[in-house]
Amino acid sequence: MSRLSVGACKRNIRLKNSELSSLFLHVLIIARFAALALGLALVGCEARQSSQNQLVFTGPMMGTEFRVTLVVDENYANTELEALKASILNAMEEVNTSMSNYLPDSELSRFNRLGAGKKQTLSVDFARVMHEALSISKLSEGTFDVTLAKAIDAWGFGPNGTITKRPSAQHIDDLRASVGYEKLALDKNVMSKQVDEVEVNLSAIAKGYAVDKVAETLNQRGITNYLVNIGGELRASGRALDRQRWRVGIEKPHITGGIQRIVHLNNQAIATSGDYRNYLVIDGQQFSHTIDPKTLSPVYHKLALVSVISDSASTADALATALLAMDEERAWEFALDNDLAAYLVIRSQRDGEYETKITKKFSVNLQ
Repeated sequence: MSRLSVGACKRNIRLKNSELSSLFLHVLIIARFAALALGLALVGCEARQSSQNQLVFTGPMMGTEFRVTLVVDENYANTELEALKASILNAMEEVNTSMSNYLPDSELSRFNRLGAGKKQTLSVDFARVMHEALSISKLSEGTFDVTLAKAIDAWGFGPNGTITKRPSAQHIDDLRASVGYEKLALDKNVMSKQVDEVEVNLSAIAKGYAVDKVAETLNQRGITNYLVNIGGELRASGRALDRQRWRVGIEKPHITGGIQRIVHLNNQAIATSGDYRNYLVIDGQQFSHTIDPKTLSPVYHKLALVSVISDSASTADALATALLAMDEERAWEFALDNDLAAYLVIRSQRDGEYETKITKKFSVNLQ
């Protein structure tokens, strides 16, 4: 990460927080995200001499890292910063404590322990996420399915940790009783399951929703210029410090990384799903963390990466997962049929080479 001296333009602002990194000002930021996306906020001292400052909050959250970049008036009171940081953290924590599979007392974990037919009243946030998740499940004809929790666990991508032996065909077949979004019943904010074995995993939509919650919090506090990133799910509003649209990079589908394309966001969110970062190796074979609801096994096709732009990060997050769970042909057709802003990276027959497919709606953000 390259940085110019803050003292050359503006003074540092320091906040005490034992759990997170100090809040600091950047003159030049090239923020590399750990999960599939790179966020760029490129500004210089000339822009610094304007009436605005750039503030950056970073830290751990939801099993990954978050970065919230704000552009505020330079007279923004220091006394407001602690309250602002607390509101950002609280927004993320609310989603995490509600929808985490790793916390035994979360709303989600309590629901997963319920028996068939028993009803649970959901919080506003949990209900919103479930309604959108089920809507996208129907739209994708089950390719996106939040009832894959036990299959995700079986392949070592859940709270139980990694595995060293591939699940048996019999075990995978036994899991079919626990899978199927149609086995969930949701009426407004009351949810139940038809089968005892059904468990929900919201990892493919919850981080995106947490991004939206932070954005909502910032809007309520009158901050309209920001870039929120949680584990590679991003949402932008307003302009960066250089008064240009926020620029983010889509990472190349290689372990070594690098930027594939630069995307300009105009009050939009973007999410990226790929099979090259979060994976498992058993007996020399690599398995993606994305599970195919039809086979209940990791996807195996030429589609390496999918980015989706939408108005909300939760929608982009879920749709990117749904597309990656499809093969390259079906994903492209689905994107076109549903007028999605989608970017697909497909492995070519030649090792190490890729083909890209970009919908017209996505290409607007490349200009």
